[in-house]
Amino acid sequence: MSKRLTADEKLCALGTMCKSFTKEQVEHLERITNVDARYKCAQRYMRELNEGRKGERVKALEYYKKYAEILEGLDCIDNKLWTDEKKIRAFSDLLDAYAEKCVELVDNNNRKRLEHLKTQRVQRQKAFEAEQVKLDKEIAELEAKLG
Repeated sequence: MSKRLTADEKLCALGTMCKSFTKEQVEHLERITNVDARYKCAQRYMRELNEGRKGERVKALEYYKKYAEILEGLDCIDNKLWTDEKKIRAFSDLLDAYAEKCVELVDNNNRKRLEHLKTQRVQRQKAFEAEQVKLDKEIAELEAKLG
């Protein structure tokens, strides 16, 4: 069973916890006058911080696993260790997934570039036609003057 903290102990713990908080969080805590409420709020901020870090750790672990599969696969290929089929298959699957993503990215970029070029062509064609109409009028005026 944990003992109840005194107000002084809570204030001391708050000072330690506040080092991890943003400026806005610290300002919010300072506006709270009740020590118990301030301490509970600080605990909530700490819990949010820890959950955020947990999410970052999960993402980092996911990247680490992918990186490890890549390195192990490359090692198997470089050293011609074709017997380790599990590592080679994991490496191949990972490469296939990224190859599909790369093809999709290139296709999307090409599609966007094509649309941009078509739009640019239409705009330039309109500008050319407008210039041509202007020149035709000027030619007609000069022909009329020259008779």
